[in-house]
Amino acid sequence: MIGFWGWAFGESIARRNQPATERNADYLDDRDWVEAAEATCAATMEGIDGRTVLAARQTATERADTIDLSTDELEVMLASLADPGPDSADDLEVVSEWLADWDQLVSDRRTYADALRDDADARFYTIEKFNDPLDRVVATFADVNEMPSCGPAGDVG
Repeated sequence: MIGFWGWAFGESIARRNQPATERNADYLDDRDWVEAAEATCAATMEGIDGRTVLAARQTATERADTIDLSTDELEVMLASLADPGPDSADDLEVVSEWLADWDQLVSDRRTYADALRDDADARFYTIEKFNDPLDRVVATFADVNEMPSCGPAGDVG
């Protein structure tokens, strides 16, 4: 028991100056991929953000059409992020799971856009993962990897 606590305390001391992002299991070692992903996401989000400003002046049907257009762009973004993926198998496994989470969000966006066409007061819903809404899980991964533009688009919340 003393040996275990000695080891645990030693690990804590050894890692105390290491950035928190590097201690996270989702932190990607392929920083070149991360840099390219952030650039891809930033370009996509710029277009989505520009349309989001107009949302307050749109009817529910127009807003649904705008969300579908932005979702189309997100699908292109996700395809770009998937190919080429990160270099290492470990990074690729983590990114694949994150992209699967994104795919679910894309599906949820489509469901929301369809709901808006029927009900102007429809609300955006997504599933939970790790006891958090899926959009928060996707955002956390992006934050851990210093890819702020790769978090969920803010046009449906």
